[in-house]
Amino acid sequence: MRKLQETQGLDQLIEAGSAGFYPLFYQDWIHESFADASEVRRMSFSRAAETVHRVYKHLERHSSIERKKTAIQALQVDERKDFVLSFIKMVEYRTLDKLRELH
Repeated sequence: MRKLQETQGLDQLIEAGSAGFYPLFYQDWIHESFADASEVRRMSFSRAAETVHRVYKHLERHSSIERKKTAIQALQVDERKDFVLSFIKMVEYRTLDKLRELH
């Protein structure tokens, strides 16, 4: 049951990201994660998904988005950047997958 709740909550957040809304992140975190172009590397979907699921497992115990943000803020800067980049990579894959379905 817990795994199902995690998947549903994460799916909703990824869907929101597909619409350009990232409730888990402050804009500064997104800009910070993409600031250094050399750090933005090719990331596989499996690596991105692994990172997102690992971090989200710790976040899911918090019920509100604000508490989840506080938990993300407590991460090490590099871990937070990796999580943001991985999450956005999952949104990108979801968006591309939907575009393929339209064709």
